[in-house]
Amino acid sequence: MNLMKPNSERGIISIICLLAIPACVCGQLPRLILNEVYVDFAAGEDNPLIKTKFNVYDPVGPTLQQFDQNVKIMNELNIETYRIELGWGRRFSGFGLNGMIGGTAEMPTYDFGTLDHMVTELKKQNVLLHGAYCYCPFPLQDPNVGRYRDSRAPNNIEKWKEIVATVALHYLEMGIPFGVDEVWNEADGLYVFYSGTEEEFQRVYKAAVEGILAVNPDATIAGPASAPELMWHRSFPEFVAKEKLPMDAFTFHHYGSGELALNVIDKVADSLNRFPHFNTTSMIMDEWHSADLIEPWCRDDDVRDTYEGASQLLHDFAVLLSRPELTSVSWAWYMDPGRARATCMGLISSDGHRKAVFNAWKIYGKMPVDRRKVKIIGPFEAMASADEHNIGIVIWNPDPYRRRIDVHLDNIPFEKGDVRIYRIDGSNASWGDGAEENLIPVETFEDVELADWTWLDHIIPEHGTIYIEADDKTGLSELIPVKVADVIKVNHYYPQRGTSSYADFDRKTWIARLGMADEKIADQEVGVLASDLPDLLNVTVSVEGKLQNLDKNSLLGIRVDYIVEGGYRRAVLFHGPYNGVDLYNNQRNAAMPWGTKKQADEVVAVNDLSKFQIALKKLAPSNWKGKAHISFIMQNAGAGTRAKIILRLP
Repeated sequence: MNLMKPNSERGIISIICLLAIPACVCGQLPRLILNEVYVDFAAGEDNPLIKTKFNVYDPVGPTLQQFDQNVKIMNELNIETYRIELGWGRRFSGFGLNGMIGGTAEMPTYDFGTLDHMVTELKKQNVLLHGAYCYCPFPLQDPNVGRYRDSRAPNNIEKWKEIVATVALHYLEMGIPFGVDEVWNEADGLYVFYSGTEEEFQRVYKAAVEGILAVNPDATIAGPASAPELMWHRSFPEFVAKEKLPMDAFTFHHYGSGELALNVIDKVADSLNRFPHFNTTSMIMDEWHSADLIEPWCRDDDVRDTYEGASQLLHDFAVLLSRPELTSVSWAWYMDPGRARATCMGLISSDGHRKAVFNAWKIYGKMPVDRRKVKIIGPFEAMASADEHNIGIVIWNPDPYRRRIDVHLDNIPFEKGDVRIYRIDGSNASWGDGAEENLIPVETFEDVELADWTWLDHIIPEHGTIYIEADDKTGLSELIPVKVADVIKVNHYYPQRGTSSYADFDRKTWIARLGMADEKIADQEVGVLASDLPDLLNVTVSVEGKLQNLDKNSLLGIRVDYIVEGGYRRAVLFHGPYNGVDLYNNQRNAAMPWGTKKQADEVVAVNDLSKFQIALKKLAPSNWKGKAHISFIMQNAGAGTRAKIILRLP
C-alpha cells in the first residue's frame, strides 16, 4: 500500500514533463531511475543494535554547571556509561574534582561533594560512571617538579593505594560504585597526561588494583586507557599477565573513522590473544571520535556541527558493530567545553543545544535491538530492527549527491499502527536551534494498515538521514527497563577474539543476546553477577536459525553459580529442547570461565527451553543469601543461529 499517493502522482507528472522539457528544467529524473531500500522484518540479521556498546566521555573542560544542564537529557541516548577523568591535582578544575584529594600525604583529606552529586545524577538517568583514577593528587606531588607534576607517578605508592581504596569504598558504601574502575589516562601518551616511566606506571596500576579490590572484590577493573599511539599495548599486557593481576577490560583510545579503528582494534586483540590470562578481558575504546583531524575548537562551519555529521556517526556505528569483542566505545565528547568560541567534538554545543549527531544517536538509542534484513539497491546505507511492538529503519546517504528513494517494509510484526518519519538533513524541523533541535517527526500516519507498507518517491539530500518508525500503539517495548535483581557486574568471555559470533547482556532490560553469526564452531558466553535475586525466575528463549548439534560441547543453556559466604559453592546448568533440538551432551568438558570454574554440580533438563522457570532458592546450597552469577551460553551451535534469552520475575 502506498501512503504517499500525491508523491506518486508528482512522479508521473515529472515523466510527462520530461517528454516536453529538458530534465534540468523539470528538476527530477524519470521515475524509472531510483534507489530502493527493502526491509524484511521476518528475517534476522547480525549484529544486533545493542545499547551497551556506545557510550560517552567528557574531558576536564566542561563545567559542573554544564553537567547539571546536560545530564538531564543523557537518557535520550540510552547509554550504559559516562566516562570522566577524575582529574586529581590538575591545573584545570575538571567539574571541580581536581581538589577532591587535599591535606598531606600523611593525612589526606577528601571532598566527595561534587562527585557524589555527579554519580547521584547519573543514577537518575540509569547511567554508570566510568571513572578514571588520575592524575597525581596534590598531596602526592613532588614539589620540586615543575610543569608536569600532576602527570608524574605519585611519590608515595602506598598512600596512592590508600587514597584509591578510600574513594572506591566511599562509593560502594554509598550504593553507587563505579561501573568501571579505570587506572589512569593515556599513561603511554604525551607528558601532559603521564610523565613517568613505564615501570613506575606498572606500580601505580598494581597498587590501585589492589586497593580497589580490597574494598570491592566485585569491581570492574580497567586500564591503562592507552593513548592512540598504542605505545604499551603489548608490554603492559605482558606485565599484567606475568603478575597475574586482574584486568576486566583493556582500555584504549582512537581518533579516526570506524574503518581506521578496525586496525587499532586488531592490534589490541592480537596483543591480548597471546595470553589465556585475558580470556575474560573485554576491549573498551573509551575515547573515540570519528574525525581523523581532531581540532577541539573548530571553525564555525565544520560539518561535525551540522547535519552531515549525523550520517557519518551512523556509518561508524555500523562499522564498529561488526566487532563484537569491542564491548564499549565512548564518544569524545558528550559536551563541548564552555570556554571555546567554536566547538565541534561534542554531541551538545557549549550553550546546551543538541546537535544533529546527538539526534542521530538518539535514533540509534530508540531503535529496537534485534536487527532485521535490509536489501539496498543504490548507494544508501541502512540499519533496521524490530520487536513485537515496534519497528525502526534508519537510512543515510553517504554521497555528495541528492538521491531519490523508495522504501518497502515487509512482514511488519503487527498488522496496524502509527508510522512516523524523521529527517536530519538541514531542510526540516528535526533538528536545529532552540526548540527545533528536538527530534520530531516531519510526517505522521495514524492507524495505518501495515501489510507491505511503502514510502515512495522521496529525496534524501547529500549526507542526509531518514528514520522511519512504527508501533502498535500498545506502548510496549523490549527497551523498557525492568528490575529483576541488583546487577553488580557483567562478565565477558573471549577464548576466540576476532570471530563474528557475539554475546551481550543488557543490565537495564535483563535480556541476553547470543549469536554464532558466520561461525559453526565458537564459544560465546556472557554472565551477570547479581544480588537480591528472587526465589524463582521466569525464562523465555527465542531462537532464529537452525540449532546444530556439532560435538559434545554444543550447547544452548543457562548456568547459575551460587555464592555463599563470599565463595562459589555450587553450579547448576539448565538445558532442554528448542523445537525438538537439545544440544546438551553429558560428556561436555568445555572450560568454564567464572563461578566454580568446574563442570556443573547438577544438570537440569527442562521440558521446553523456550519457556521455563529456574527455582533458584530450591536448588541453592544452604545459607544462600540471593547472590549468584548467571551465565548465558551458546557454543558450537552452527552458523546463522542466534538466541535471545529474557529473564523476568514470576
